[in-house]
Amino acid sequence: MSIDRQKVIDAAQKYAAKNQFDRAIVEYQRVLREDPTDVRILLKVGDLQVRMNARQAAIETYTRVAVAYDQQGFFLKAIAVYKQILQIDPNLVQLYLKLAELYVKLGLGSDAMQHLDALAQRYARAEDHEALASVYRRMIQVDGSSVGTRIRLAELLSKLNRGDEAAAEFESACGLLDRAGRAEDWARVAERLFFHRGSDVQLAKRLASFYLDRSDAKRALPKLQVAYKHDARDIDTLELLGAAFRELGQLPKTVSVLKEVARIHGEAARLKDRAAAYQRVLELAPNDQEARDALRPPQ
Repeated sequence: MSIDRQKVIDAAQKYAAKNQFDRAIVEYQRVLREDPTDVRILLKVGDLQVRMNARQAAIETYTRVAVAYDQQGFFLKAIAVYKQILQIDPNLVQLYLKLAELYVKLGLGSDAMQHLDALAQRYARAEDHEALASVYRRMIQVDGSSVGTRIRLAELLSKLNRGDEAAAEFESACGLLDRAGRAEDWARVAERLFFHRGSDVQLAKRLASFYLDRSDAKRALPKLQVAYKHDARDIDTLELLGAAFRELGQLPKTVSVLKEVARIHGEAARLKDRAAAYQRVLELAPNDQEARDALRPPQ
């Protein structure tokens, strides 16, 4: 048998006005038995439960409302209700993720990132590393250009001894910094990447070149040693090595490297490059007999 809906609602409102909240809720429940999805009535019930200090019951009721709004596409309303729930219990950290997802649906990425960041801070304080990593990954999905998030995730993975995963995130961060022209920041992150990929020859050479451009041969040398051990006949590596020795004032070593460059060019019949290398030897050591002989015109 159906009820007189308006009559029941009026009765509930009268009970509520007399602060007889439990009796008001009983009346509202009669309406909900006929239509469990009536969000307006659910909200009234939730409000009364808050006034009764029935916190857990209010959270459950408001959650039903928020889910219904979400399913109906009323995302802003769902956000407002979830925020009400957080006012009741700020420790319901999973709701920060719910709020973030709703903001994503609304296309409000910056708002989503704020709530994800708040959630990340809570997990960080609790030292829940796996949950924290999961939040960082979600933040990256929301904003793939966030270098800071990628670096934080990479450092966390490194701390957890998940080196390959950490390296992948450091590499992504390097790519973003490189494209943005942030050379100094790139180098700092590239060093962290190199820590996990110490045999990456191309990265070693690029870091060495970066340091040499800034007249920092001492920092370039360890990277060049890695490249040299990989291939002692690589011209690029030898050229960088020669530049490092020259900056350090180690002319005999510089000359030795340039002669090796010349010999490799000669073996490959790159005669102009061979001559240019020996010419550079003479600029540093004008009396070097090997270079003189190599550059002497044929009789």
